[in-house]
Amino acid sequence: MISQPHLIARVRPEFARGERDRCCHFFPLPADGAMPVVLSAYCGFHIHPGEAEPLDAPAGMPCTGCLMAAALSS
Repeated sequence: MISQPHLIARVRPEFARGERDRCCHFFPLPADGAMPVVLSAYCGFHIHPGEAEPLDAPAGMPCTGCLMAAALSS
């Protein structure tokens, strides 16, 4: 499991081009709590302010790249 603080989020429906864009990604957050201008997921996916739908838990299709990064970092 990843010990760094992270945000679980996906693209909000109005910004998605299809269900494939709605994957659940894991975004590392700075330890100081500052929110970066652009969120970068463990897989390299970027999401801009206002386009993210934060999730309390993984929902829908998980991002394979994010899952692999989590597995390799544990």
